[in-house]
Amino acid sequence: MSDSLSRRSFISLAGGTAVALAGLGLVGCGGSSSSDTSSDSSASSDSSAKALSGTVNCSGATSFQPLVEAAAKKFEDENPDVTIAITGGGSGQGLSDVRDGKAQIGRSDVFAEEKLDAFDVAALNDNTVCVVGMGPIVNSNVDVDDLTTDQLKGIFTGQITDWSEVGGTAGKIQVIERKAGSGTRATFEAAVLGGESAPADFAPVAEEDSSGIVVEKIQQTEGAISYLAFSYFDDTKFKALKVDGVEAKAENVCNGSFKIWAYEHMYTKDADEVTQAFIDYMMSDEVQGSMVEGQGFIPANDMKVKKDASGTITNA
Repeated sequence: MSDSLSRRSFISLAGGTAVALAGLGLVGCGGSSSSDTSSDSSASSDSSAKALSGTVNCSGATSFQPLVEAAAKKFEDENPDVTIAITGGGSGQGLSDVRDGKAQIGRSDVFAEEKLDAFDVAALNDNTVCVVGMGPIVNSNVDVDDLTTDQLKGIFTGQITDWSEVGGTAGKIQVIERKAGSGTRATFEAAVLGGESAPADFAPVAEEDSSGIVVEKIQQTEGAISYLAFSYFDDTKFKALKVDGVEAKAENVCNGSFKIWAYEHMYTKDADEVTQAFIDYMMSDEVQGSMVEGQGFIPANDMKVKKDASGTITNA
């Protein structure tokens, strides 16, 4: 293990490193150019000159954990006395950790207003790093390529239980859900269920709090369906579905035709020098250019639409 990796405290519920993006259109919308970025202006170079030292605990959403891990490794390489300790646990965990002082950074797929009361939200600083698209995925043997929003809603509320009901070969639909508190789940349910929830007697075959575990479950379970951030899409392991005839790819998120997406937030509270330096690095050209797009995310500035904490989408 390299020196930089040995210093890091990875308790990764997302399965560690980023998965292959597999050519599934996980590129930004054309508004960013990695060739124009310059590491000379990056916050990490400034930080290194100041001889930063200390540990930053960063917990929360697993959807963009691979991006944060990649950035943290580079930041640590340039600041050898700094450790970025990254854990998962979901958006709710990240927000409560930063609120309670258990972490310096809380990662979240949802606005803090959706999880915390107004008093706690007022104490936090929202650093919006990028945008993530999320879409439904199925076991590779499922012979369905496109579902309507209403069909997805029926599946994830237990009203549709067999693939033959949506044009596929007969076979039980095995729903793999995310656990309560997951920002990915909150985003998916807001876009697909429209605020409704599954009946109390509906029981998915599994509820997972890690995107990496969802990938494993989808591969292992015949007839399985779930949903993931685009950054985890890998057509060698499962199949991503269209929704209402629209392909799950960055371009369609940017123009507003694909509706399931969220901002990736890194919340801080009274950030110290090391924490702020890492946040500044996450917002630098070095990360916002090639690294964001290379990990399957979308620079926020590329978006032609925007979303508020209530879920209302308008033109940017």
